[in-house]
Amino acid sequence: MIRVLNDIIPKSANPQVRIALFLLAYRWISLFIVIWLFQITPATYAAPVISVAVLVTAIIITSLITLFHQPLKRIILEDPFFLGVDIFSVAVILTLSGVTESPYTLYALSPLLAAAFFFHMKGALWAAGGFTFLYLATLFLGNQTYPITVEPHLLINQLAGLWLVTILFGSLSELLKQLQNTHNQLAEARDDLTRQNGELASARDHLSQQNAELAVAHHQLEIIHDLTLMLQGASDIKSAQQRVLRAVTEELGFSQAIVGLVNPATSRLEHWQMRPANDELLAALNPIALTSASGPVVKELLAHRGGWWFNERPAVADEVLNEWLSRSPWLSLPMVLQEQIVGVLLVTAEGGRENLSDDQIVGLTAVASQAAVALGTVDRVKQLAVEQERNRIARDIHDSVAQSLFGTVFTLDACIKMLPEHVDVVQNELVDLRNLAEQVRQEVRHSIFDIWPSELTLEQFKLDLYKYVAHCSGSNDFHVDFTIGGGFDNLSPSIRRSLYRITQEALANVAHHAQVKVARVSLFVEPDEVQLSIRDQGRGFDPKIALTRLHNRDKFGLRGIRERVERLDGEVEILSQFGRGTQILVRIPIDRRNGYG
Repeated sequence: MIRVLNDIIPKSANPQVRIALFLLAYRWISLFIVIWLFQITPATYAAPVISVAVLVTAIIITSLITLFHQPLKRIILEDPFFLGVDIFSVAVILTLSGVTESPYTLYALSPLLAAAFFFHMKGALWAAGGFTFLYLATLFLGNQTYPITVEPHLLINQLAGLWLVTILFGSLSELLKQLQNTHNQLAEARDDLTRQNGELASARDHLSQQNAELAVAHHQLEIIHDLTLMLQGASDIKSAQQRVLRAVTEELGFSQAIVGLVNPATSRLEHWQMRPANDELLAALNPIALTSASGPVVKELLAHRGGWWFNERPAVADEVLNEWLSRSPWLSLPMVLQEQIVGVLLVTAEGGRENLSDDQIVGLTAVASQAAVALGTVDRVKQLAVEQERNRIARDIHDSVAQSLFGTVFTLDACIKMLPEHVDVVQNELVDLRNLAEQVRQEVRHSIFDIWPSELTLEQFKLDLYKYVAHCSGSNDFHVDFTIGGGFDNLSPSIRRSLYRITQEALANVAHHAQVKVARVSLFVEPDEVQLSIRDQGRGFDPKIALTRLHNRDKFGLRGIRERVERLDGEVEILSQFGRGTQILVRIPIDRRNGYG
């Protein structure tokens, strides 16, 4: 029977629907068995009229249940006691159709199985108990009407079978319920996994997009980093421009680029450079005034904005450049440093705006900003170099030429006082002055061209200072005591030169202002530093007052000493008191990694 039922019930239905259809099919099949038995075996358990009436009643009940099984199912689920009507009907049918000999025993299981299916084990027990009570009650009442012969052991066996089948079906229903719950949980878990998988896929796509964006940003940072390193090594404006153009065309992949710089003195765009190089075009370009009338590129540049310029209108007020720019669309990028316009970067954009991504625009903007910093820095470094050179010449002139001229004036003043009585002495002094003038000429030449002897030895150091002091002191009896220790000749030329200039300035101050006959110079070269001391027992002065006299030319040398020492990362102390002399202490570190100094 089960195989027949499986063939009848659709396998595509869910388990609950399949069992409901199974119960209906079971009811009809069990009824067909009764009809078949009724045809082949005449009923001996009841009158023919009763047998036919029972059969017709069973068919009508089964037909009604089949036709209205969905509404009946809802009614039973809402109020399970309605199932008792069906249980009572099968109890009556069993009683009227022969009790233990009734062919409706399988049919009587239908409502019990339905109770077990709908209400699981609890429903199975209640249905079996209710059926037993109703069955026994109908037997008792029927026996009151006419005698019914019942074998007790057969009745017990019949009821036991009904109980066992009902309980078994209730267990299966309970198991089915658990399986259904498990299935639902697995379905929910599957849905959660599907949702999580979708979220992970979305997160993966998002991470992939972010990774692509980071890769682009990393590439742009590498370009900016390499450009920064290249620009740091740029020695002039032109080489810096070429490196910017190389970054745009080779690293960012644009076919053409051009850079123009602003000349602050004339307020014009000039110094054009382009890549690929076109010397003929560059030679024909004219400077462009920084005014709104010079075209939209300059107008947008003045507003610190970039824009697109196509063939439809002139981009700048220069016919040669306009003709070249009209061949393709261009993107103009201002180069601005601290609100000051440095120049403009023009980049060709093949295909127009649509073919240029936001990442490319960001990269170009970063290159333009870095180029503005680099080009502006190169220009400022150039200005700073000029200023430093001016300061160097001023220091050298003061340290050498000014002191020599002071000695010359001092000697000439003495010569005037000796005339006409001491002509021979004056003549000798004039000869010395001529030699001093020649030395001054050499000093001027050295200052202008920064020429210095390649080797300033210790002996030359002392000899030149002796000569210098002799010229500064004139006819006064003034000399210097030197105490020198360590490897002076192993020091770098820059430190030796600085030590010479510092000592020269200090001794000149002693000769001119200290009013003493001797000064002591101590120079010691230690493993990690150089120590220099210039000391006298003269009249002294107040260092604070002397260093604050910015317009006092005689004290310019003290500031020069301090500046020279600070440029070498050294320290200087100027110790002086009125009536107790002066001492200048200098300490200059030695970088052992690069040798002495």
